[in-house]
Amino acid sequence: MTQNTSLPKRISTFSLMMTGVTTIIGSGWLLSTQKIASMAGPASLLSWVLGAFIALLVGLFYIEIGSIYPSSGGIGYYSHITHGRFCGFLTSWINWLSIVAVPPIEAQAVIQYLSQLSPSFSHFYDLSSHNLTGTGILFAFVLMLLFMALNYWSIKLFLRFNNFFTILKVTIPILTIAALFYSGLHRENFGTTLQTFMPFGWNSIFASVVACGVVMSFNGFQSPLTFSEEIASPKRQLPIAVLGSIGFSLIIYVLLQIVFVGSLSPSALAQGWGQINFRSPYVQLLMIANFQLLVSAVYMGSVVSPGVCAVSFVASSARILFSLSRERHLPKSLSTLHPKYSSPWNGIVVSIIVGSIFLLFFKGWYSLVAVISVLHLFSYVPAPIVTIANRLKHGRSAPKSGHFSLPFAHVLAPALLFLLSVLIFSAGFPLTDEMAVLMIPGLAFYFYYEYKERRMRAFGLAFKGASWLIIYVIGISLITYLGNHTGNAIQTMPHSMAIMLLLVLSLVTYIYGAYFAYSPETYLTAGKINDTPDKAALLAD
Repeated sequence: MTQNTSLPKRISTFSLMMTGVTTIIGSGWLLSTQKIASMAGPASLLSWVLGAFIALLVGLFYIEIGSIYPSSGGIGYYSHITHGRFCGFLTSWINWLSIVAVPPIEAQAVIQYLSQLSPSFSHFYDLSSHNLTGTGILFAFVLMLLFMALNYWSIKLFLRFNNFFTILKVTIPILTIAALFYSGLHRENFGTTLQTFMPFGWNSIFASVVACGVVMSFNGFQSPLTFSEEIASPKRQLPIAVLGSIGFSLIIYVLLQIVFVGSLSPSALAQGWGQINFRSPYVQLLMIANFQLLVSAVYMGSVVSPGVCAVSFVASSARILFSLSRERHLPKSLSTLHPKYSSPWNGIVVSIIVGSIFLLFFKGWYSLVAVISVLHLFSYVPAPIVTIANRLKHGRSAPKSGHFSLPFAHVLAPALLFLLSVLIFSAGFPLTDEMAVLMIPGLAFYFYYEYKERRMRAFGLAFKGASWLIIYVIGISLITYLGNHTGNAIQTMPHSMAIMLLLVLSLVTYIYGAYFAYSPETYLTAGKINDTPDKAALLAD
Protein backbone atom coordinates (compact mmCIF):
# COMPACT_ATOMS: atom_id res chain seq x y z
CA MET A 1 0.00 0.00 0.00
CA THR A 2 1.39 3.39 -1.06
CA GLN A 3 1.99 5.88 1.73
CA ASN A 4 0.34 9.26 1.33
CA THR A 5 2.94 12.07 1.27
CA SER A 6 0.86 14.80 -0.40
CA LEU A 7 -0.52 17.54 1.85
CA PRO A 8 -4.10 18.63 1.03
CA LYS A 9 -4.71 22.27 0.03
CA ARG A 10 -7.28 23.29 2.64
CA ILE A 11 -6.08 26.59 4.09
CA SER A 12 -7.86 29.87 3.28
CA THR A 13 -6.14 33.27 3.22
CA PHE A 14 -7.76 34.25 6.52
CA SER A 15 -6.70 31.01 8.20
CA LEU A 16 -3.19 31.44 6.78
CA MET A 17 -2.92 34.94 8.21
CA MET A 18 -4.25 33.69 11.54
CA THR A 19 -1.38 31.16 11.72
CA GLY A 20 0.98 34.14 11.48
CA VAL A 21 -0.87 36.29 14.02
CA THR A 22 -1.23 33.49 16.54
CA THR A 23 2.47 32.58 16.41
CA ILE A 24 3.56 36.23 16.69
CA ILE A 25 1.25 37.12 19.59
CA GLY A 26 2.22 34.38 22.01
CA SER A 27 3.96 34.71 25.35
CA GLY A 28 5.71 37.87 24.12
CA TRP A 29 2.86 40.15 25.13
CA LEU A 30 2.74 38.60 28.59
CA LEU A 31 6.45 38.73 29.48
CA SER A 32 8.59 40.45 26.83
CA THR A 33 7.36 43.97 27.54
CA GLN A 34 8.63 43.83 31.12
CA LYS A 35 12.02 42.41 30.17
CA ILE A 36 12.56 44.94 27.37
CA ALA A 37 11.60 47.87 29.60
CA SER A 38 14.08 46.76 32.25
CA MET A 39 16.83 46.62 29.63
CA ALA A 40 16.06 49.59 27.36
CA GLY A 41 13.71 51.82 29.38
CA PRO A 42 11.17 53.90 27.42
CA ALA A 43 13.17 53.20 24.22
CA SER A 44 11.74 49.68 24.44
CA LEU A 45 9.14 50.97 21.96
CA LEU A 46 11.89 51.08 19.34
CA SER A 47 12.80 47.45 20.06
CA TRP A 48 9.43 46.31 18.68
CA VAL A 49 9.76 48.56 15.64
CA LEU A 50 13.23 47.20 14.92
CA GLY A 51 12.05 43.61 15.39
CA ALA A 52 9.12 44.14 13.02
CA PHE A 53 11.41 45.80 10.46
CA ILE A 54 13.72 42.77 10.48
CA ALA A 55 10.79 40.35 10.18
CA LEU A 56 9.35 42.46 7.36
CA LEU A 57 12.59 42.46 5.36
CA VAL A 58 13.21 38.74 5.85
CA GLY A 59 9.57 38.04 5.08
CA LEU A 60 9.69 40.03 1.82
CA PHE A 61 12.72 38.08 0.60
CA TYR A 62 11.09 34.78 1.44
CA ILE A 63 7.74 35.80 -0.08
CA GLU A 64 9.48 36.30 -3.44
CA ILE A 65 10.95 32.82 -3.54
CA GLY A 66 8.24 31.16 -1.44
CA SER A 67 5.42 32.16 -3.77
CA ILE A 68 7.30 30.46 -6.61
CA TYR A 69 8.21 27.29 -4.69
CA PRO A 70 5.60 26.63 -1.97
CA SER A 71 6.72 23.93 0.44
CA SER A 72 6.10 22.61 3.93
CA GLY A 73 9.87 22.77 4.36
CA GLY A 74 9.79 26.55 4.45
CA ILE A 75 13.05 28.46 4.34
CA GLY A 76 15.29 25.39 4.30
CA TYR A 77 13.58 24.23 1.12
CA TYR A 78 14.50 27.48 -0.64
CA SER A 79 18.20 27.02 0.21
CA HIS A 80 17.92 23.51 -1.22
CA ILE A 81 16.66 24.93 -4.51
CA THR A 82 19.46 27.45 -4.90
CA HIS A 83 22.46 25.97 -3.10
CA GLY A 84 21.92 22.21 -3.06
CA ARG A 85 21.12 19.49 -0.57
CA PHE A 86 23.78 20.25 2.05
CA CYS A 87 22.92 23.95 2.36
CA GLY A 88 19.21 23.16 2.35
CA PHE A 89 19.64 20.67 5.15
CA LEU A 90 21.77 22.98 7.32
CA THR A 91 19.27 25.83 6.94
CA SER A 92 16.32 23.54 7.70
CA TRP A 93 18.09 22.07 10.72
CA ILE A 94 18.80 25.49 12.23
CA ASN A 95 15.27 26.62 11.49
CA TRP A 96 13.77 23.46 12.98
CA LEU A 97 15.76 23.88 16.19
CA SER A 98 14.54 27.46 16.53
CA ILE A 99 10.91 26.42 16.01
CA VAL A 100 10.86 23.20 18.04
CA ALA A 101 12.09 25.16 21.08
CA VAL A 102 9.08 27.52 21.01
CA PRO A 103 6.36 25.19 22.46
CA PRO A 104 8.34 24.62 25.69
CA ILE A 105 8.87 28.34 26.19
CA GLU A 106 5.15 28.94 25.71
CA ALA A 107 4.42 26.22 28.27
CA GLN A 108 6.77 28.02 30.68
CA ALA A 109 4.90 31.30 30.15
CA VAL A 110 1.57 29.64 30.96
CA ILE A 111 2.94 28.26 34.22
CA GLN A 112 4.63 31.52 35.22
CA TYR A 113 1.34 33.44 35.00
CA LEU A 114 -0.74 30.69 36.60
CA SER A 115 1.72 30.49 39.50
CA GLN A 116 0.16 33.69 40.85
CA LEU A 117 -3.45 32.53 40.36
CA SER A 118 -3.60 30.76 43.72
CA PRO A 119 -1.26 29.68 46.54
CA SER A 120 -1.55 26.07 45.36
CA PHE A 121 0.16 27.06 42.07
CA SER A 122 2.82 29.31 43.57
CA HIS A 123 5.29 26.45 44.04
CA PHE A 124 5.38 25.89 40.25
CA TYR A 125 7.64 28.93 39.74
CA ASP A 126 10.60 30.45 41.59
CA LEU A 127 10.44 34.25 41.28
CA SER A 128 14.00 34.80 42.51
CA SER A 129 15.59 32.64 39.79
CA HIS A 130 12.80 33.03 37.20
CA ASN A 131 12.85 29.24 36.72
CA LEU A 132 10.22 26.53 36.94
CA THR A 133 10.42 24.21 39.91
CA GLY A 134 10.36 20.43 39.51
CA THR A 135 6.57 20.41 39.85
CA GLY A 136 6.32 23.22 37.31
CA ILE A 137 8.37 21.25 34.80
CA LEU A 138 6.10 18.21 35.22
CA PHE A 139 3.09 20.43 34.56
CA ALA A 140 4.87 21.80 31.46
CA PHE A 141 5.28 18.24 30.17
CA VAL A 142 1.52 17.77 30.47
CA LEU A 143 0.96 20.93 28.42
CA MET A 144 3.36 19.63 25.75
CA LEU A 145 1.25 16.47 25.45
CA LEU A 146 -1.84 18.63 25.00
CA PHE A 147 -0.10 20.58 22.22
CA MET A 148 0.69 17.27 20.53
CA ALA A 149 -2.89 16.02 20.76
CA LEU A 150 -4.35 19.14 19.15
CA ASN A 151 -2.02 18.70 16.15
CA TYR A 152 -2.44 14.94 15.92
CA TRP A 153 -6.10 15.04 14.94
CA SER A 154 -5.58 16.71 11.56
CA ILE A 155 -4.96 20.15 10.10
CA LYS A 156 -8.72 20.72 9.81
CA LEU A 157 -9.18 20.55 13.59
CA PHE A 158 -6.05 22.61 14.13
CA LEU A 159 -7.32 25.40 11.85
CA ARG A 160 -10.74 25.52 13.51
CA PHE A 161 -9.05 25.62 16.90
CA ASN A 162 -6.53 28.20 15.71
CA ASN A 163 -8.96 30.68 14.10
CA PHE A 164 -11.32 30.78 17.08
CA PHE A 165 -8.65 31.06 19.76
CA THR A 166 -6.55 33.53 17.77
CA ILE A 167 -9.47 35.95 17.72
CA LEU A 168 -9.97 35.35 21.45
CA LYS A 169 -6.30 35.76 22.32
CA VAL A 170 -6.04 39.03 20.36
CA THR A 171 -9.14 40.44 22.06
CA ILE A 172 -7.63 40.09 25.54
CA PRO A 173 -4.50 42.25 24.96
CA ILE A 174 -6.68 44.82 23.16
CA LEU A 175 -8.96 45.04 26.21
CA THR A 176 -5.87 45.26 28.45
CA ILE A 177 -4.53 48.14 26.37
CA ALA A 178 -7.86 49.96 26.52
CA ALA A 179 -8.19 49.46 30.28
CA LEU A 180 -4.71 50.72 31.12
CA PHE A 181 -5.11 53.70 28.79
CA TYR A 182 -8.39 54.50 30.52
CA SER A 183 -6.81 54.28 33.98
CA GLY A 184 -4.26 56.88 32.96
CA LEU A 185 -0.57 56.78 32.07
CA HIS A 186 2.38 58.52 33.69
CA ARG A 187 3.77 60.55 30.80
CA GLU A 188 6.93 61.36 32.71
CA ASN A 189 7.92 57.68 32.48
CA PHE A 190 8.71 58.18 28.79
CA GLY A 191 11.28 60.86 29.47
CA THR A 192 11.52 64.44 28.27
CA THR A 193 14.89 64.30 26.53
CA LEU A 194 16.67 61.82 24.29
CA GLN A 195 18.84 60.80 27.24
CA THR A 196 15.87 60.03 29.50
CA PHE A 197 13.95 58.33 26.68
CA MET A 198 16.98 56.20 25.77
CA PRO A 199 18.85 55.90 29.10
CA PHE A 200 20.95 52.89 28.10
CA GLY A 201 21.77 53.85 24.48
CA TRP A 202 21.29 52.12 21.16
CA ASN A 203 23.17 49.01 22.27
CA SER A 204 20.42 48.23 24.77
CA ILE A 205 17.83 48.31 21.99
CA PHE A 206 19.78 45.88 19.81
CA ALA A 207 20.47 43.62 22.78
CA SER A 208 16.83 43.64 23.89
CA VAL A 209 15.62 42.62 20.43
CA VAL A 210 17.59 39.38 20.86
CA ALA A 211 17.48 38.77 24.62
CA CYS A 212 13.89 39.76 25.43
CA GLY A 213 11.78 37.86 22.96
CA VAL A 214 11.22 40.41 20.17
CA VAL A 215 12.86 38.25 17.51
CA MET A 216 11.16 35.17 18.92
CA SER A 217 7.76 36.87 18.76
CA PHE A 218 7.98 38.15 15.21
CA ASN A 219 9.42 34.87 13.97
CA GLY A 220 5.80 33.80 13.67
CA PHE A 221 5.77 35.36 10.19
CA GLN A 222 7.30 32.06 9.03
CA SER A 223 4.17 30.06 9.75
CA PRO A 224 2.33 31.04 6.53
CA LEU A 225 5.45 30.07 4.55
CA THR A 226 5.58 26.69 6.27
CA PHE A 227 1.94 26.05 5.35
CA SER A 228 2.38 27.34 1.77
CA GLU A 229 2.15 23.84 0.28
CA GLU A 230 -1.36 23.61 1.69
CA ILE A 231 -2.81 26.74 0.02
CA ALA A 232 -4.30 27.16 -3.45
CA SER A 233 -2.55 30.38 -4.59
CA PRO A 234 0.80 31.12 -2.90
CA LYS A 235 1.54 34.20 -5.01
CA ARG A 236 -1.71 35.85 -3.83
CA GLN A 237 -2.13 34.47 -0.32
CA LEU A 238 1.45 34.62 1.03
CA PRO A 239 2.01 38.40 0.80
CA ILE A 240 -1.35 39.09 2.47
CA ALA A 241 -0.75 36.58 5.26
CA VAL A 242 2.90 37.41 6.02
CA LEU A 243 2.75 41.21 5.76
CA GLY A 244 -0.68 41.40 7.35
CA SER A 245 0.32 39.36 10.39
CA ILE A 246 3.50 41.42 10.95
CA GLY A 247 1.72 44.78 10.60
CA PHE A 248 -1.21 43.87 12.83
CA SER A 249 1.02 42.38 15.53
CA LEU A 250 3.36 45.38 15.53
CA ILE A 251 0.47 47.69 16.40
CA ILE A 252 -0.57 45.43 19.27
CA TYR A 253 2.97 45.12 20.69
CA VAL A 254 3.76 48.85 20.49
CA LEU A 255 0.51 49.70 22.29
CA LEU A 256 1.20 47.05 24.93
CA GLN A 257 4.67 48.49 25.51
CA ILE A 258 3.25 52.01 25.80
CA VAL A 259 0.70 51.03 28.45
CA PHE A 260 3.25 48.94 30.35
CA VAL A 261 5.80 51.75 30.54
CA GLY A 262 3.14 54.37 31.24
CA SER A 263 1.33 52.35 33.92
CA LEU A 264 4.39 51.90 36.13
CA SER A 265 4.38 54.04 39.23
CA PRO A 266 7.16 56.67 39.11
CA SER A 267 8.06 55.66 42.65
CA ALA A 268 8.61 52.09 41.44
CA LEU A 269 11.15 53.45 38.95
CA ALA A 270 13.08 55.40 41.57
CA GLN A 271 15.62 52.57 41.82
CA GLY A 272 15.95 52.25 38.06
CA TRP A 273 14.36 50.35 35.19
CA GLY A 274 16.41 47.25 35.94
CA GLN A 275 14.55 46.70 39.22
CA ILE A 276 11.19 45.93 37.57
CA ASN A 277 10.32 42.39 38.60
CA PHE A 278 6.67 41.33 38.30
CA ARG A 279 5.70 37.67 38.39
CA SER A 280 2.68 38.32 36.12
CA PRO A 281 3.15 41.86 34.76
CA TYR A 282 -0.25 42.71 33.28
CA VAL A 283 -2.17 40.95 36.03
CA GLN A 284 -0.44 43.07 38.65
CA LEU A 285 -0.83 46.32 36.69
CA LEU A 286 -4.56 45.68 36.19
CA MET A 287 -4.98 44.86 39.88
CA ILE A 288 -3.32 48.15 40.80
CA ALA A 289 -5.74 49.91 38.41
CA ASN A 290 -8.72 48.05 40.01
CA PHE A 291 -9.77 46.15 36.87
CA GLN A 292 -10.50 42.93 38.72
CA LEU A 293 -12.83 41.50 36.05
CA LEU A 294 -10.23 41.98 33.35
CA VAL A 295 -7.64 40.26 35.54
CA SER A 296 -9.60 37.04 35.07
CA ALA A 297 -9.55 37.59 31.30
CA VAL A 298 -5.77 38.06 31.36
CA TYR A 299 -5.39 34.82 33.29
CA MET A 300 -7.40 33.14 30.55
CA GLY A 301 -5.22 34.87 27.96
CA SER A 302 -2.10 33.66 29.73
CA VAL A 303 -3.23 30.15 28.85
CA VAL A 304 -4.78 30.81 25.45
CA SER A 305 -2.09 33.07 23.91
CA PRO A 306 0.98 30.90 24.61
CA GLY A 307 -1.03 27.70 24.17
CA VAL A 308 -2.36 28.50 20.70
CA CYS A 309 1.08 29.79 19.68
CA ALA A 310 2.67 26.54 20.85
CA VAL A 311 0.17 24.40 18.96
CA SER A 312 0.92 26.31 15.76
CA PHE A 313 4.68 25.93 16.20
CA VAL A 314 4.31 22.20 16.77
CA ALA A 315 2.52 22.07 13.44
CA SER A 316 5.31 24.05 11.75
CA SER A 317 8.15 22.01 13.26
CA ALA A 318 6.49 18.73 12.24
CA ARG A 319 6.19 19.97 8.66
CA ILE A 320 9.89 20.83 8.51
CA LEU A 321 10.69 17.26 9.57
CA PHE A 322 8.16 16.07 6.97
CA SER A 323 10.02 17.99 4.25
CA LEU A 324 13.50 16.86 5.38
CA SER A 325 12.34 13.25 5.39
CA ARG A 326 10.79 13.63 1.96
CA GLU A 327 14.17 14.86 0.70
CA ARG A 328 15.69 11.71 2.25
CA HIS A 329 17.67 13.57 4.94
CA LEU A 330 15.84 11.87 7.82
CA PRO A 331 14.01 8.55 8.41
CA LYS A 332 11.29 7.84 5.86
CA SER A 333 8.67 7.43 8.57
CA LEU A 334 8.74 11.17 9.21
CA SER A 335 7.35 11.89 5.72
CA THR A 336 4.24 9.73 6.05
CA LEU A 337 0.85 11.14 6.92
CA HIS A 338 -1.68 9.65 9.27
CA PRO A 339 -4.07 7.56 7.11
CA LYS A 340 -7.15 9.06 8.76
CA TYR A 341 -6.18 12.57 9.89
CA SER A 342 -3.65 13.48 7.12
CA SER A 343 -1.24 14.92 9.69
CA PRO A 344 2.54 14.31 9.80
CA TRP A 345 2.02 12.46 13.06
CA ASN A 346 5.53 11.00 13.46
CA GLY A 347 7.01 14.47 13.06
CA ILE A 348 4.60 15.82 15.66
CA VAL A 349 5.67 13.21 18.20
CA VAL A 350 9.40 13.78 17.55
CA SER A 351 8.98 17.56 17.83
CA ILE A 352 7.25 17.18 21.21
CA ILE A 353 9.98 14.88 22.52
CA VAL A 354 12.79 17.26 21.48
CA GLY A 355 10.86 20.26 22.81
CA SER A 356 10.49 18.50 26.16
CA ILE A 357 14.26 18.05 26.28
CA PHE A 358 14.61 21.85 26.01
CA LEU A 359 12.46 22.10 29.14
CA LEU A 360 15.03 20.10 31.09
CA PHE A 361 18.00 22.21 30.02
CA PHE A 362 16.36 25.67 30.11
CA LYS A 363 13.94 25.82 33.04
CA GLY A 364 12.79 29.43 32.71
CA TRP A 365 11.24 31.68 30.05
CA TYR A 366 13.98 34.30 30.36
CA SER A 367 16.82 31.78 29.93
CA LEU A 368 15.31 30.09 26.88
CA VAL A 369 14.13 33.17 24.99
CA ALA A 370 17.64 34.37 24.11
CA VAL A 371 18.60 30.89 22.89
CA ILE A 372 15.60 30.76 20.56
CA SER A 373 16.20 34.30 19.30
CA VAL A 374 19.78 33.58 18.26
CA LEU A 375 18.65 30.44 16.45
CA HIS A 376 15.99 32.47 14.66
CA LEU A 377 18.55 35.03 13.54
CA PHE A 378 20.85 32.30 12.21
CA SER A 379 17.91 30.89 10.25
CA TYR A 380 17.25 34.31 8.65
CA VAL A 381 20.78 34.67 7.26
CA PRO A 382 20.06 32.70 4.05
CA ALA A 383 17.03 34.86 3.13
CA PRO A 384 18.79 37.60 1.11
CA ILE A 385 21.33 35.20 -0.37
CA VAL A 386 18.98 32.50 -1.65
CA THR A 387 16.57 35.07 -3.12
CA ILE A 388 19.26 36.81 -5.16
CA ALA A 389 20.84 33.47 -6.10
CA ASN A 390 17.47 32.23 -7.34
CA ARG A 391 17.18 35.25 -9.65
CA LEU A 392 20.66 34.64 -11.02
CA LYS A 393 20.44 30.88 -11.21
CA HIS A 394 17.15 30.63 -13.03
CA GLY A 395 17.30 33.95 -14.85
CA ARG A 396 13.73 34.54 -13.80
CA SER A 397 11.85 37.79 -14.03
CA ALA A 398 9.22 37.56 -11.34
CA PRO A 399 7.03 40.45 -12.51
CA LYS A 400 6.63 38.85 -15.95
CA SER A 401 5.33 35.65 -14.40
CA GLY A 402 3.00 37.45 -12.00
CA HIS A 403 5.03 36.68 -8.85
CA PHE A 404 6.04 39.18 -6.20
CA SER A 405 9.47 40.75 -6.79
CA LEU A 406 11.16 42.75 -4.03
CA PRO A 407 12.30 46.20 -5.29
CA PHE A 408 15.92 47.18 -4.64
CA ALA A 409 16.66 43.62 -3.51
CA HIS A 410 20.33 43.84 -4.52
CA VAL A 411 20.78 46.77 -2.11
CA LEU A 412 18.56 45.49 0.67
CA ALA A 413 20.15 42.03 0.68
CA PRO A 414 23.63 42.96 1.99
CA ALA A 415 22.10 45.57 4.32
CA LEU A 416 19.85 42.93 5.88
CA LEU A 417 22.72 40.48 6.28
CA PHE A 418 24.78 43.12 8.08
CA LEU A 419 21.87 44.00 10.37
CA LEU A 420 21.37 40.32 11.24
CA SER A 421 25.09 40.01 11.94
CA VAL A 422 25.03 42.94 14.37
CA LEU A 423 22.08 41.42 16.22
CA ILE A 424 23.74 37.99 16.46
CA PHE A 425 26.91 39.69 17.69
CA SER A 426 24.92 41.59 20.32
CA ALA A 427 23.84 38.27 21.87
CA GLY A 428 27.45 37.78 22.92
CA PHE A 429 29.70 34.83 23.71
CA PRO A 430 29.04 32.10 24.76
CA LEU A 431 25.44 32.21 23.51
CA THR A 432 26.19 32.83 19.83
CA ASP A 433 28.96 30.24 19.71
CA GLU A 434 26.91 27.64 21.62
CA MET A 435 24.06 27.99 19.13
CA ALA A 436 26.53 27.46 16.28
CA VAL A 437 27.60 24.20 17.94
CA LEU A 438 24.00 22.95 17.76
CA MET A 439 24.57 22.47 14.03
CA ILE A 440 26.86 19.51 14.78
CA PRO A 441 24.16 16.91 15.64
CA GLY A 442 22.45 17.79 12.37
CA LEU A 443 25.64 17.04 10.46
CA ALA A 444 25.59 13.47 11.76
CA PHE A 445 22.09 12.96 10.32
CA TYR A 446 23.06 14.56 7.03
CA PHE A 447 26.18 12.50 6.41
CA TYR A 448 24.52 9.24 7.46
CA TYR A 449 21.54 9.60 5.15
CA GLU A 450 23.57 11.17 2.35
CA TYR A 451 25.80 8.09 2.31
CA LYS A 452 22.86 5.72 2.72
CA GLU A 453 20.76 7.26 -0.07
CA ARG A 454 23.34 8.68 -2.48
CA ARG A 455 26.70 7.18 -1.49
CA MET A 456 27.98 10.77 -1.13
CA ARG A 457 27.67 11.39 -4.89
CA ALA A 458 28.49 14.96 -5.92
CA PHE A 459 29.35 15.88 -2.33
CA GLY A 460 31.98 18.36 -3.51
CA LEU A 461 29.30 20.30 -5.34
CA ALA A 462 26.98 20.10 -2.34
CA PHE A 463 29.76 21.33 -0.03
CA LYS A 464 30.44 24.29 -2.30
CA GLY A 465 26.78 25.26 -2.09
CA ALA A 466 26.93 25.30 1.71
CA SER A 467 30.46 26.72 2.04
CA TRP A 468 29.24 30.31 2.35
CA LEU A 469 27.06 29.38 5.34
CA ILE A 470 29.88 27.48 7.03
CA ILE A 471 32.26 30.40 6.50
CA TYR A 472 29.68 32.79 7.94
CA VAL A 473 28.98 30.70 11.05
CA ILE A 474 32.70 30.32 11.80
CA GLY A 475 33.33 34.03 11.14
CA ILE A 476 30.48 35.37 13.29
CA SER A 477 31.41 32.99 16.12
CA LEU A 478 35.05 34.14 16.09
CA ILE A 479 34.18 37.85 15.96
CA THR A 480 31.67 37.44 18.80
CA TYR A 481 34.20 35.54 20.91
CA LEU A 482 36.80 38.29 20.49
CA GLY A 483 34.52 41.33 20.51
CA ASN A 484 31.59 40.54 22.82
CA HIS A 485 32.65 37.96 25.39
CA THR A 486 30.15 38.49 28.19
CA GLY A 487 32.55 37.00 30.73
CA ASN A 488 35.27 39.57 30.09
CA ALA A 489 35.20 43.08 31.55
CA ILE A 490 37.60 44.23 28.81
CA GLN A 491 37.07 42.83 25.33
CA THR A 492 39.96 41.45 23.28
CA MET A 493 38.73 43.36 20.24
CA PRO A 494 37.41 46.97 20.32
CA HIS A 495 33.70 47.29 19.56
CA SER A 496 34.29 49.55 16.54
CA MET A 497 36.69 47.05 14.99
CA ALA A 498 34.21 44.21 15.59
CA ILE A 499 31.48 46.15 13.76
CA MET A 500 33.84 46.77 10.83
CA LEU A 501 34.69 43.06 10.67
CA LEU A 502 30.97 42.23 10.75
CA LEU A 503 30.48 44.54 7.78
CA VAL A 504 33.31 42.83 5.87
CA LEU A 505 32.03 39.37 6.78
CA SER A 506 28.52 40.29 5.65
CA LEU A 507 29.67 41.66 2.29
CA VAL A 508 32.01 38.75 1.58
CA THR A 509 29.36 36.19 2.56
CA TYR A 510 26.71 37.91 0.47
CA ILE A 511 28.82 38.26 -2.69
CA TYR A 512 30.25 34.76 -2.48
CA GLY A 513 26.99 33.09 -1.44
CA ALA A 514 24.64 34.85 -3.84
CA TYR A 515 26.84 35.13 -6.91
CA PHE A 516 29.34 32.26 -6.80
CA ALA A 517 28.37 29.48 -4.37
CA TYR A 518 24.94 28.56 -5.71
CA SER A 519 24.52 25.14 -7.27
CA PRO A 520 24.42 24.94 -11.08
CA GLU A 521 22.02 22.02 -10.84
CA THR A 522 18.30 22.62 -10.86
CA TYR A 523 16.08 21.25 -8.16
CA LEU A 524 12.62 20.31 -9.41
CA THR A 525 10.80 17.78 -7.25
CA ALA A 526 11.33 16.06 -3.95
CA GLY A 527 14.56 14.11 -3.97
CA LYS A 528 15.29 14.65 -7.68
CA ILE A 529 18.06 16.77 -9.14
CA ASN A 530 18.19 17.36 -12.88
CA ASP A 531 21.06 18.90 -14.78
CA THR A 532 18.81 20.57 -17.31
CA PRO A 533 16.34 23.16 -16.02
CA ASP A 534 12.70 22.56 -16.83
CA LYS A 535 11.56 26.11 -17.53
CA ALA A 536 7.90 25.18 -17.49
CA ALA A 537 8.26 23.69 -14.02
CA LEU A 538 10.24 26.66 -12.77
CA LEU A 539 7.70 29.17 -13.99
CA ALA A 540 4.65 27.25 -12.85
CA ASP A 541 2.53 28.75 -10.12
